[in-house]
Amino acid sequence: MKSIPNLIVATLLLIAFGMSFFEFRMNLEGETLSEGIWGSWSFLYVVLVGTWVLYDKKSGNFDRPFDFGLFLYLFLPVLLLYYLIRSRGHEGVVTYMGFFSIYWLPEFFGLVAYAYYY
Repeated sequence: MKSIPNLIVATLLLIAFGMSFFEFRMNLEGETLSEGIWGSWSFLYVVLVGTWVLYDKKSGNFDRPFDFGLFLYLFLPVLLLYYLIRSRGHEGVVTYMGFFSIYWLPEFFGLVAYAYYY
């Protein structure tokens, strides 16, 4: 049970790097990824990060209300920051920035390909 959060983060990174690779290749050819792929990435990101929060081992000192899971999926950016600061203190801001960076990684690689090759 302890390795589930690590497995979720590894899956999230694997998908982010895969998306980054395809975004980079498509921008080199002058194409873009479809809106459906970006929508799938956003949905999968929210589900994986929300599941990571629910299985997080540091959540022992954080009292979650009954509807926490629903609110987490609806208001992920705000509630994730709140949860990470309450459960980890200042270290939670760094963790939040890590999740934020993972989300924008494919877009960054696409921007780099576009900027350097056009």
